[in-house]
Amino acid sequence: MATRLCMHAGIVVLLFAIVFETGCAKIADPQPPDIRIPKPASDLSVQQLSDYVILSVSKPIQNTDGTEATTLAAMDLLRLAEEAQEWDPRQPLSDEQFLSRAVRVLSIPASRFPNYLKDGVFFIEDRLTATANGGPFARGYRYAVLFFNESDQTAGLSNQASIRMIPIPPAPEGLSAELTETAVKLSWTVPAANTDGSKPARIAGYNLYRSASPDGVPDQPVNSVPLQEPGFEDRSFSFDKTYYYSVSTVGNLENPHARSLPSDFLKVQTRDTFPPAPPEEFSAILDGETVLLLWVPSPSRDVAGYVIHRQEKGTQSQIRLNPEFIRTPSYRDRVDPKKEYQYSIRAVDTHGNESVPVLALFEKR
Repeated sequence: MATRLCMHAGIVVLLFAIVFETGCAKIADPQPPDIRIPKPASDLSVQQLSDYVILSVSKPIQNTDGTEATTLAAMDLLRLAEEAQEWDPRQPLSDEQFLSRAVRVLSIPASRFPNYLKDGVFFIEDRLTATANGGPFARGYRYAVLFFNESDQTAGLSNQASIRMIPIPPAPEGLSAELTETAVKLSWTVPAANTDGSKPARIAGYNLYRSASPDGVPDQPVNSVPLQEPGFEDRSFSFDKTYYYSVSTVGNLENPHARSLPSDFLKVQTRDTFPPAPPEEFSAILDGETVLLLWVPSPSRDVAGYVIHRQEKGTQSQIRLNPEFIRTPSYRDRVDPKKEYQYSIRAVDTHGNESVPVLALFEKR
């Protein structure tokens, strides 16, 4: 622990060993020991999620001597809280100033790294609670991290990341969806107040998330910029899928690091129950004992084929002419030329939905 305390004071002691060779009583030249200390992190960043601070920082991949960082043993997270009237993130603190006033809020041994790592980046939550000196919105915060090797040595602080928490609304409620043929139309209720009860609600927009599983919210929303209205049409969906949607409030466009927790998931099953558009210009031309049926194909993209029925005039029964779908825009039907017939055609999509029937115009040559 003494070594860890020294490191937090900004002191790194490098020891050099003298190697003695046996035989001929010859003393070898002094050699530096094989010391591997991870480089300080330089990409620590922070953002506000409700009353949490979410920190991200890359796992070091190199030591200070350029070798691969294979001896990481621990990471410490340090936090410095400053009263709002004193806090000025434009004025950086020296490492000594920061270390003299900061507190260690978390120490992660290497055995627990997998609990925080995703694609080589650590993600850490720091929940700020109310204290005798005021809640998290009354202060500004500076953070830094230290990485240690197996000998409890560090090369120093990471960059310092600063944040000022602001009261923002909670996640919207009343998330609902309407499935149409071209979009999943989502809407939600606008929050009325901020989490501290203050009004008006500080709303700069919304983020909408879509996932194929309810196990976690995706890293990125479906919208590229915060939505300005309490609704969204998701046109990139596919039929025969199950989606899970959630929405969060963005509290400040100038500080996009302030957003609420996501709402509860809304499960949407995109079952296609929409009939295709019917074919057009359906006509029947009698040629001897054959009726030639012609039509313009349906404009719908998911048409599997066409079904044609024939009805003899003066009767109520219809006969389906084709047991299998017709996939070309024409069909020949052998008939009794002494009788008159009426034909109807329907487009059928890949989900079995049928269009409204279209009647043929009976013509004789």
